[in-house]
Amino acid sequence: MKFVAISDVHIKHSQDDASHLLIKFFNHPETQSADRVFLLGDIFDLMCGPHSKYFDRFSDVFGAMEKLIIDGKEIHYTEGNHDLHLTALFRKHPTLKKIIVHKKPIEFETDGKIFYLSHGDEHELDNPAYHRYMKIINSAPLTFVANNIMPLAVLDWIGNRASKISRKKGARSFDAEKVRNKFRSGVESTLQGKADIIIGGHSHVKDDYQSEGLRYLNNGYAQNSKTFIKVENGEVSFPSI
Repeated sequence: MKFVAISDVHIKHSQDDASHLLIKFFNHPETQSADRVFLLGDIFDLMCGPHSKYFDRFSDVFGAMEKLIIDGKEIHYTEGNHDLHLTALFRKHPTLKKIIVHKKPIEFETDGKIFYLSHGDEHELDNPAYHRYMKIINSAPLTFVANNIMPLAVLDWIGNRASKISRKKGARSFDAEKVRNKFRSGVESTLQGKADIIIGGHSHVKDDYQSEGLRYLNNGYAQNSKTFIKVENGEVSFPSI
């Protein structure tokens, strides 16, 4: 089996550099010849709930995704911390309803190897406040509010404000090597002996790490790395976009 994966594109609107990058990924020959396409969260900088206006806001991106589905590609979307509660949204679309949305990591075996794919935030073991926050956001009451009550304008305001605060805080304290080692440690602690190849994102730090019995891959912040992950016959590479 051949599949490709990308995460952490952070598209803000349909004509920004991030959206152009993702469309290039969709049109890439390696993607066009893949069996499955994995979108591993934070593809959009803010998308939450079943608001049909997203189809207009990101029309170019969704048009490219729709073409992949029509061409027979199986698309899997693992929600991140910037794009969540998406199942009801895609169900509204006659073609995009075929996208398989995951709230939990994806595990499968192919070509003699066990694969584990996720957004990757679960590997950040030393951030209990973040995990409490995500547990609340994904709780049944908040899921109901996101799907049935919360207006898009309010979501936009909250999300944009949170995003600005997060980026300002992160810019002051980001240490790529420290983050890389933290995520490697998290992967080893939780998945050693349970999976052969682990693919994730969230850290925004590109990595290809091999430890005893496992290999951990992270494409990093896609707008910086300008690559994606390809797995063909069990072999992994980072094609350029």
